[in-house]
Amino acid sequence: MLDFGKIRERERGLLQKKAKLDSDLARLRAKEKDAQRRDDTRKKIVLGGVVLAAVEAGDVAANFVAGLVRAHVAERDKKLFVGTALAVPEAADSAAPESGLRE
Repeated sequence: MLDFGKIRERERGLLQKKAKLDSDLARLRAKEKDAQRRDDTRKKIVLGGVVLAAVEAGDVAANFVAGLVRAHVAERDKKLFVGTALAVPEAADSAAPESGLRE
């Protein structure tokens, strides 16, 4: 005859193991997501530094980058560029220059 007590005990043990594995998997996925977010943030910072260096070196026109800022940066973030060569005037149109590369 089957011992239902042992079966239930075995089931509880397996469910506990499953819960631990699910928790471990969720923690691993969160860790991977955090690493991807950090890498994405780092890419953005490095790219921003490259663009600023290119503007300072005269390789890229400041008005071209200012046009990109005007067209693609959220209104709340545009204040970050006030006082720089990339500042966006209040009544500026949203059209970016066709080419910003210097020849």
